[in-house]
Amino acid sequence: MKILLLMLALAVGGPTPAVGGPTTTPLPQFPGVPVIPVLKDLGYGGFFKDHQPVKVVFGVNDPTGQMRESLTNASLIIRYLKDRGYRYRIEFVLYGKAVLAADKWNQKYGGYNDLMEALHRQGVAFSVCYNSIYSFKIKRGDIRGYMKVIPAGILELAKKQMQGYAYISNH
Repeated sequence: MKILLLMLALAVGGPTPAVGGPTTTPLPQFPGVPVIPVLKDLGYGGFFKDHQPVKVVFGVNDPTGQMRESLTNASLIIRYLKDRGYRYRIEFVLYGKAVLAADKWNQKYGGYNDLMEALHRQGVAFSVCYNSIYSFKIKRGDIRGYMKVIPAGILELAKKQMQGYAYISNH
């Protein structure tokens, strides 16, 4: 099942501000994400080259398995696209209980921060649902600095889909 999900993730794409042909610099490393070789003979027949930037939005409402799988998939997508020099835009929309991982003081779900920061350095945006942080009594000032608070996570997902983003939920 994991292999199938990883293959599906690679089929969709991710955001990196790469321009031109394949990179000559080492591919990014992501804490806790295995390095899976990017094979040159496997591809999508130029589809993503012709449809750039590749736009993906992850909707995450579970700060455990779904969060981990989504972060891993985004990392693998970035490696694939960067290796080929493809541009991308990737956004995570955290809503429901997943906003607990955005709280810089939350120790139970704070273990994702290194990986989220590594993704952010590769151009990944993180949006956090205000409705959810209000419900969980999280202060806006306690949201990690690289994350943006938005009015409603579900509306952000609708907006991104209307802008042509592929929606991934990893449920």
